[in-house]
Amino acid sequence: MKKKYEHTVAILAYKESPYLEKCIRSLKKQTVESRIFIATSTPSVFLDRISGQYNIPLIINNSKDGIASDWSFAYNKCRTRYLTLAHQDDLYFPEYTESCLAAAKKRDNDVLITFTGYSEMFWDKVVDLNMSLLVKKMLLSVFLFRRSIVSSFAKKSILCFGNPIPCSSVMYNRELIGSFEFSKEFCCNMDWDAWLRLSDRKGSFVCVKNILMIHRIHREAQTSMQIKNGVRKKEDKKIFERLWPKPIAGILADVYYFGANSGRME
Repeated sequence: MKKKYEHTVAILAYKESPYLEKCIRSLKKQTVESRIFIATSTPSVFLDRISGQYNIPLIINNSKDGIASDWSFAYNKCRTRYLTLAHQDDLYFPEYTESCLAAAKKRDNDVLITFTGYSEMFWDKVVDLNMSLLVKKMLLSVFLFRRSIVSSFAKKSILCFGNPIPCSSVMYNRELIGSFEFSKEFCCNMDWDAWLRLSDRKGSFVCVKNILMIHRIHREAQTSMQIKNGVRKKEDKKIFERLWPKPIAGILADVYYFGANSGRME
């Protein structure tokens, strides 16, 4: 008899990450079991081996049309109500799935996304608070005395000065969201754009304040490369220009870029 799952984790795999197995092991140790699959547009013998070793399906995206396409492919391959798009380098605490499901269910059918607190890891050193994390905590101050926000204004208010929602911690309610496409206009800020579009929909954003995952930062990571080559700053400005007049958007982009990325490796 097949197990009935409420939640799926789609691991977004790119090339041959040395951290992928640690990510998988952290997901296998969850207190509530989920369906897990690996999604990639860069198939390899390495991923075939990992897939077989951990008995996890490997699904190939043949479109090879950028990161947004990879995210959309993984999202739309899911068949359970809830979904997490896990990054191959990140780690999840055992209570991640259980905590997200419990928080979402308290809002019944109203939840669009549920997300958690997180730490950053620079190589093997875990950091619970730095300038980047402090900026994001400040942007999420609306959640100090509440677990969820419902109005479009409140949802946009946490996004108009930056993107404080850690994308790999997000659990999507596919039943409420439906099929979804991440914007190919971005290769870095697909998540920020997605939260803004979802903020216009009926439904709540739910925050689990506990730190339940670790986002790994290293020189080969996409985020680090995008910061270094200036793509991240350009995309930040593009988002801010949707929310503010251009002169203000330019200032906010500079301030946010410095605040959110200071302290990261060069």
